[in-house]
Formats: sequence, C-alpha cells, structure tokens
Amino acid sequence: MPDLEAASSDIDQSFSSSPVGTTVQQCPSASVSKSAGGDSKTAGNRIDIVFDPNNSTKVTSCNKIVHVQFIRLTIDGAVTKPSDFVGTWQYRDAVMTKDGWWIDHLASETTPDYQQGNGNGEKTPSGTKKASIVDAPSIGGDTVKGPYDAGTNPTGWKKVHFDFVTFAWCMQGSDCGKWYEGVKWQYDKTAAEQKAGESGTSKILDNNVSPPPSGQAIAAFDAFNKKKGFTPCL
Repeated sequence: MPDLEAASSDIDQSFSSSPVGTTVQQCPSASVSKSAGGDSKTAGNRIDIVFDPNNSTKVTSCNKIVHVQFIRLTIDGAVTKPSDFVGTWQYRDAVMTKDGWWIDHLASETTPDYQQGNGNGEKTPSGTKKASIVDAPSIGGDTVKGPYDAGTNPTGWKKVHFDFVTFAWCMQGSDCGKWYEGVKWQYDKTAAEQKAGESGTSKILDNNVSPPPSGQAIAAFDAFNKKKGFTPCL
C-alpha cells in the first residue's frame, strides 16, 4: 500500500466497572478473556492489526475473514478532501461520504478488503486462522501545500491527523456479509516531524470496537461498492 494507506468510525464505547465483595472478603479474581483484537500493536508509524476469531463474540462460521479499513483525514483541525491533500487522490474523493469517510484502497482495487488476499482469516469446523494486516502511514513529498515553514512556506500544513477504524468482515462462508469486532486507531504527524524526516505516530484507541460500523462508515462502504461495481456475497 502507498503512503497513508488507511479509515475509522465515530463509535465511542463506554466502560464501567463495579467493585465486588467487601472489605472483609473479596471475590476470587477471574481470568480476563483477551479481546478479538488483543494481539494488535503499534511501533512508531506501523500498526499490526490482528483479529482472532476465537476471541470474537460474533463469529459463527466464516471461510474468509478480511479487514475493511475506514479513514478520515483532518488537516490542522479541519476535515479535508483527499485530493486537497494529495492531488493524485481524486479516486478517493469519488467514494468519500459527505462526512469525510472513505474506504482505504488503491485506485486499481475493486473490492473493499484491505489485505487483498494476504492475511485472510477463517473459522470453520475444520480450523481457525487469525486475520491480519499491516499498515504504516507516512507522508511523502507530494502534498499539495507541503509542510509549514515560517520563512519558506507559511501557508503549509502544520499537523496531519487520520482517524481509522478497521473492522473484521466475513467475505465468504456462512457468515458472509457479517461485521465482526474492529480496531479504532489514529495516525498523527507534524510539519516539524516531516522536515526532520521522522515517521509520525500510530496509536490504538480501542482494540475491541463492537460491530457494526457507524452509519457514516456504512455509507462509505456502500459508496465504494457502488463505484467499483462490487456486490458482497454474490
């Protein structure tokens, strides 16, 4: 995938916990189950997203588990159209929703699965395999305005921010078309980091986002499929 291959959801989850037992006698601690995306991790700008169907509450049977990655771009606090940041990204404009979301893909790709056959997972009576993808957002020298510099480029960008949510999705099998848990994450890079040759930072916000994707994300999914002529589970 090229620079800044990536997508996200506005889903925010609330968590709460309540104490058990009393100050006299506490209940025995129970083992905590790992989340479906619990093996996901970041290092610098790189993210490894791993979906374990054995730790999912949603998987029944699926022969081909893939990831669908949603993305929204924000430049200096403003949601920005892809081609306004990188001129050659017009093809992404064509599948962007009015809220700024699109499916992360290359111009040549006609299906919404990010890994395009690499790292597919499964869970069937015959066996289980984790689904995995790797992404490493970066910013090249092809941005429309270039990074900010007080002396040479005062109108350049100062901070690039990407919101992503990457949902596991059944592409083939009994569960075909069903959404599983996702990973919500972000990528940030400043003009100072760009000028210094640094890579920016990817960060996981939630490794077990409950499905389905938000309405905005589903709109992006539908827009992509319509543009590319792809019918899920056909």
